[in-house]
Amino acid sequence: MKKTKLFIVSILMLMTLLCLCLVACGNENSSETATDTTPVTDALTGTSAEEATSSEPSSETSAEAPTEAPTEAPTEEITTEEETHMDPKAEMSKLDELMQPIFAGNTVKNETVMFLDKGDVRSLLYPIKSVTSVTNYDGTVTYEEGKDYVIEDGKIKITEDSSIPVITRAKYYNYPNHPQINITANYEGKNVNIYWGEGKPMTDYQMNVTYTHENVWEGYISESKADVYADFITKLINGEDVTVFFYGDSITHGASASFIDNYSPYQYSYSLLFTHALADLYGYTVKYVKTNMTGAPIIPAEDYVAGDRGTITYINPSVGGWTSQNGKQNFDTYVKPFVEEYGCDLFLIAYGMNDAGSAARTVARTMKNVLDSVHELDNDCALMFVSTMVPNPNATNGWYGQQDKQEPELIKTAEDYVKNGIPCAVACMTSTSKAILEIKEFQDYSGNNINHPNDWFCRVYAQTILQTLIGYENMA
Repeated sequence: MKKTKLFIVSILMLMTLLCLCLVACGNENSSETATDTTPVTDALTGTSAEEATSSEPSSETSAEAPTEAPTEAPTEEITTEEETHMDPKAEMSKLDELMQPIFAGNTVKNETVMFLDKGDVRSLLYPIKSVTSVTNYDGTVTYEEGKDYVIEDGKIKITEDSSIPVITRAKYYNYPNHPQINITANYEGKNVNIYWGEGKPMTDYQMNVTYTHENVWEGYISESKADVYADFITKLINGEDVTVFFYGDSITHGASASFIDNYSPYQYSYSLLFTHALADLYGYTVKYVKTNMTGAPIIPAEDYVAGDRGTITYINPSVGGWTSQNGKQNFDTYVKPFVEEYGCDLFLIAYGMNDAGSAARTVARTMKNVLDSVHELDNDCALMFVSTMVPNPNATNGWYGQQDKQEPELIKTAEDYVKNGIPCAVACMTSTSKAILEIKEFQDYSGNNINHPNDWFCRVYAQTILQTLIGYENMA
């Protein structure tokens, strides 16, 4: 990865700070005290529905059609803690544990898995060395190794007399017809309706596994584009206020994320996890804009406070069921007024799941039209495409279409922006999800078994975007 631009920015910042410190030391009246605060919000728990400031989640979020206490620093110089906030090589330890990268290290936290029947064996992302815990989805029930499950050849096997709930193949492959939504798959030579449920009906059958491993991830990892986003990162280094805007379909709305769908453990959607990670790294406070747009997601009731160096204004009017064309058609209502009022420093667009029947080039062109309009309103804005995860690959009735062909077109479009001096890249969730599908079953990490991520995969989304923007390798 190219690090030259970030290195130069860091050197210039440090030289500036040294000069300021020398001037301050020569001024007898200088007594400014630099302080730092650490994160005080737990992103795992999130905010309960009773605390939410907006209405209950809309039914549109269903499946869519084809701490340590602050310490006082010496008055005569900026503290080491604040310097880490002002350096793009910020300590990874400042990230909430949910944002620790699953593609690095030797521990995976709460990876989800779904058993169909007793005696089933499932692979996790890595061969298991040792299990720390196996719990139900919200962590309220812990299962016992040797009694409820065993580890065989690095995989997890549910025992015949286990208390872990299973859906059974009889139910999974013979799900009743729904008047609006069905997902079919080939099973034993026949097309049958398979199980789906939005949020809790699905995740009640998913277990959390925390475990250690010795293997190194050899699959796909989205490339860091920190050099492309150097100017935006510099704003964070400088403590400037920034606005981060998300615009997309139900995945970006947060459908199936337990906080958005109002069930335990109330983990935030990927857009909130990512924004909070920026606040953690650079010592910011996140303030949420209540858009009041039809179908827009609920937001936390209170600010997320990880420091007071600056403010991240979070805006997300994403709507479930929308195609890229819907996003373009509704731009003047759902995007323009907010960019005009709050400005925009980073705009993330994430359509594609509902464009299964559209040509990939057309989808990319439509999304580019939205980004062009954003840039006309604020020409200092950095742009990012988030390619969609692929839907259930076993679906035989149109859910899986042209989605996996969109990412290459988005990459070409982003490269064209960069050639014209506009920062833009792709957080490659299509390639990431396909790499995970080579190891895990779709029902292990989907929040509806059709096209939505569960809490664990929301973390993968957020981590992939952070990797694209900054690069975990630049934080170590």
